[in-house]
Amino acid sequence: MLDTDRRQSPLASRRRRRGLALVTAALTLLAVSAAGLFAVSPASADPEMTYLAVPSGRYPIDVDATPDGTHVFVISRGDGGVADLRVYDTTDFTQVGAVTFGPGTDFNPTSVQVSPDGTQVWVAFYNPGQILVYPAADLEAGGTPAPTVITAGGGFVDLEADTSGTYVYAATLFNPQYQFSTADPSAVPRTINVPNGSRGVSVRTDDTQAYFTSFAAAPAGGVQAVDIAGDGSISLGTLTPTGDLPWDTAYVENVDRVLSSNSSTPTSVSAFTPGSADPVVTDPVDCGPRLLDSTPNGDRVYIACLTGGIVAIDYSTGTPAGSRVDIGANVESVDAYSPTGADADRVYATSGGTDELLVFTKPTITGSGDLTIAEGTPATFTATAADFWQQIRWQSSSDEGTTWADFAGETGESLTVDGTLANSGLLVRLVATSALFDPVIGDPMLLTVTPAPTPPPTTPATPAPCAPGSTTCLPATGIDAAGALGLAGALVAGSLVLFGALAVSRRRTDRA
Repeated sequence: MLDTDRRQSPLASRRRRRGLALVTAALTLLAVSAAGLFAVSPASADPEMTYLAVPSGRYPIDVDATPDGTHVFVISRGDGGVADLRVYDTTDFTQVGAVTFGPGTDFNPTSVQVSPDGTQVWVAFYNPGQILVYPAADLEAGGTPAPTVITAGGGFVDLEADTSGTYVYAATLFNPQYQFSTADPSAVPRTINVPNGSRGVSVRTDDTQAYFTSFAAAPAGGVQAVDIAGDGSISLGTLTPTGDLPWDTAYVENVDRVLSSNSSTPTSVSAFTPGSADPVVTDPVDCGPRLLDSTPNGDRVYIACLTGGIVAIDYSTGTPAGSRVDIGANVESVDAYSPTGADADRVYATSGGTDELLVFTKPTITGSGDLTIAEGTPATFTATAADFWQQIRWQSSSDEGTTWADFAGETGESLTVDGTLANSGLLVRLVATSALFDPVIGDPMLLTVTPAPTPPPTTPATPAPCAPGSTTCLPATGIDAAGALGLAGALVAGSLVLFGALAVSRRRTDRA
């Protein structure tokens, strides 16, 4: 029976070990499955140069947004098709309305302008010589309202409203140039002739001057200032030569500059300060420049390129710096929108090459938040940039955000920082930059590093001193009474063993 038990015991042990292994494997598999089920993938930033391309009519040529930014209007000249006006809801860029003008051979719309109060939509035609004024609310509701029809000499190419919303100015290739009243579009307009006719018009933000391009070859090409009196009456001001065949003009408020896009050889952008003796500054651009627009605060100007893309010139530093964003084909127009009157939050452009409305949205940055780690543990921050950007970079501050410095080479969505006590209190943030918008800066994220725990010191115990007159304490050794009894017992036992050994030795000797 005992032998049988011995033979079965290792087998039973092996079975128990095998059962434990199976249970362990099952629990491990369950843990891995649960980790996969509940793991959250890190957020991914939009790739650089992310924008919307919204299908539009055949060869869209101009775009303008409502003052509240809820809708955008696009006109198409209908090359080989039908000319029309389309209305888009900017929430999701669904088309909510459309007006068909007719075959592109008979109708050539050139400019669309929303009045500053958002109640009117003006559409100019090169052919026939008309301007149509629609109630904006009806168009936004999907209707096809009957417009107010303004008939004039023809050749309308550009529209621009003044800041107060009192007048809309119309540029024509064939004189005269026009000033219409928004209060009564059908009223007889004021007119004025400028040298060589015009292709574009802009208005100073204080409404004291309008600027019409003088569409002629250099050196006759330039910008004609039209002075505007308090009662709205107009008169010729100064003609400033700029470049070859100036196409459009824009006023840049913050630096008090007038720009013209010069469409012929060499293609360029000219800038000058009205009334100043400073010379005109002309910079080459590597595209066929068309319509211009600036941010509401005038820091940046956008130039549509017929050969493709948008040239953005940043004036915020006082020194113009241009950069081309090579997106879109046959870009004829560009419109900058901001609800705050500062930097643009959206930039719209029309691509005649792809029949699309291009929508560029200022990026937003979402960070992972503050981190608290133990000393010696690396800290990884993440952040995502949504919408349009061209470069992202990480920055850090060790003085509570007073100054910031770039992390060299860190241009991804995550940043890993050493978990040293010296890095505790460090702030990090992500910055997204592009040619179209001011830099977007993410919220600072704080790193807190907690010190590693210090083990308690291992010092030998100090014996308790003997009280004077104690009879249960051995002062010489510090051993208490219980310890002394144990020692005494050990000595007695040792003595007995020794005594027994001696007795055995004697018996053996006696036998011998």
